[in-house]
Amino acid sequence: MFKIILTVIGLLLSLQLTAQTIKSWGFKGGITVSKYSQWSPTDSTLKKFYTKEPASRVLVNIAIFAELLSSRYLSTVGEIAYNPKGGSFGYPALDGNGKVIGEEFIDNRTGYLSVMVCEKVRLGWNKMNFYVYAGPRVDLQINNNSDIDFAATYKKFNTMIFGLTTGFGTEFVDKHFKIIAEFQYEPDLAYTLDDTYGRVKKNTWLARIGVGIIGKK
Repeated sequence: MFKIILTVIGLLLSLQLTAQTIKSWGFKGGITVSKYSQWSPTDSTLKKFYTKEPASRVLVNIAIFAELLSSRYLSTVGEIAYNPKGGSFGYPALDGNGKVIGEEFIDNRTGYLSVMVCEKVRLGWNKMNFYVYAGPRVDLQINNNSDIDFAATYKKFNTMIFGLTTGFGTEFVDKHFKIIAEFQYEPDLAYTLDDTYGRVKKNTWLARIGVGIIGKK
């Protein structure tokens, strides 16, 4: 938690120092679809009862961003987001005689504070901008909600994950505000878990809309 606080303070101070160069700021929000691209725990309980690969889970994210204009076509975007990620684990449902009658699911979630800095390339037409962006990202774990069967494994998850952010979108730009719609992909460069408990890695997709306030020109 102390590392998280220091990271947030550092980013806020950086934004404050560059306040004169911030051209717009605002909020984004939408859905997060996360999936474990690798799920190989060594926990005997998990291996016995949860034999299938975990399915994707859909959650909700929210973010605040600031955009610094450096040229007509290129800008730098800093963002802080609450971005929960998780998976859905299936197991066989049994009747009173031990016969399999279907499948039930357990949903687990890990909440992250995602901090990213991206370079954004855009092309404008009338009041519309079309853009792509990419940059580094760090996810700082701030909470989790896991079933008791997964408690030991989730407890070992790394609390800081480095990854990449890339995406594309469009924005309608007026004199004082802009409306944003974008799609984003977040591959992790580091393992969420990589020790005697096994190996876990995740990938994430996001769909978001937002609104930005344009500063004085």
